[in-house]
Amino acid sequence: MSAKNIHSEPFDGGTITKLEIFEDYAQAWIPTFLPQAHFGEIHIFDFFSGPGYDSNNIAGSPIRLLTKINEHLGNILRTKTKIVLHFNEFEPNRKAQNKFELLKKNCEDFISQNPKFKYFLTVNYYNEDAGDLFFKLIPTIKEYPSLVYLDQNGVKFISQEYIDELERLNTTDFIYFVSSSFFRRYGMTEEFKKALEIDIAELESEEYRNMHRLVFNKINSRLPEKSELKLFPFSIKKNRNIYGIIFGAKNYAAVDKFLKIAWKRNNLNGEADFDIDEDKSKIQLDMFEGQKLTKVEKFKNELESKLLNRKTVTNKTVLMYTYSNGHIPQHAVDLLKLMKKQGKLEYDGKSPFLNYVNVFRKDNIVTYKIISK
Repeated sequence: MSAKNIHSEPFDGGTITKLEIFEDYAQAWIPTFLPQAHFGEIHIFDFFSGPGYDSNNIAGSPIRLLTKINEHLGNILRTKTKIVLHFNEFEPNRKAQNKFELLKKNCEDFISQNPKFKYFLTVNYYNEDAGDLFFKLIPTIKEYPSLVYLDQNGVKFISQEYIDELERLNTTDFIYFVSSSFFRRYGMTEEFKKALEIDIAELESEEYRNMHRLVFNKINSRLPEKSELKLFPFSIKKNRNIYGIIFGAKNYAAVDKFLKIAWKRNNLNGEADFDIDEDKSKIQLDMFEGQKLTKVEKFKNELESKLLNRKTVTNKTVLMYTYSNGHIPQHAVDLLKLMKKQGKLEYDGKSPFLNYVNVFRKDNIVTYKIISK
């Protein structure tokens, strides 16, 4: 499969979506470690940086990252946190590495306009094969709180050797991009089979809109049984193709941040930049099947059924179930409040205290009592 040079033309809508998700997550991730002086420095890795801008001068990932750092300038200087950026750009089979040179120039131009960066920022530039560089930088990724961005033009980084390395990391959050629908066309080639083998019958029977879900489920199923790594997909439609992001992290603070970003982008499903489950049509009553449930309604129904089968349950248990199903706490809170109003569940006060801060940061564990009928 030949690689497309996405920087020689304007970014399309799908590319903008993935860039915005990355910068939104960076915006949320950077301040997480600033108050924690014992870390000293944080690292961000962009293995496919590009030249910094597209042909219309729209910023790519490295410039968006520098912009987000600039927005946190006050807190970074106050906490004296060092930030180390690792930008890589490499064009295989080309003697002249023009995009790499542009990357350095564009970043240095941006940095020169922000003189206070010199007090805390280090940028390491690389012009290497991303696969080789990934393993070379693994010791650094392991040593510091790290955010890894793998905006590959293909599928290489979903192969087992990369997933295994990412799975072993404890203070690393990562986002990588997968050309999922290419599996329908190239799934039987050695390149794709090496990355992830999917049965051809399974590929052909799956609806096209679910291609990224299929790839995600295959990757998720390869994690060790007791792995603490939590993965979440986000499908992106680019013209007729389905691509997608896979987000991974081991801690619930990261999960909470990513899911809020995903649901803010699409409050229908929190999982795609389009109506992947055709939820809009479910608002209308089907004359044969009755009212179909949207993704949020289905989650609430399943959660209520599970709650009604218990006598008590804690806010922590409900919150972890909510996250594991790819939902934000508010969806569960709405249900808990409704069940309390209906006399099906009891808790003290007006709030069920179901959010990340109460459960994991304040350790404020609340027990709900289920009312038997």
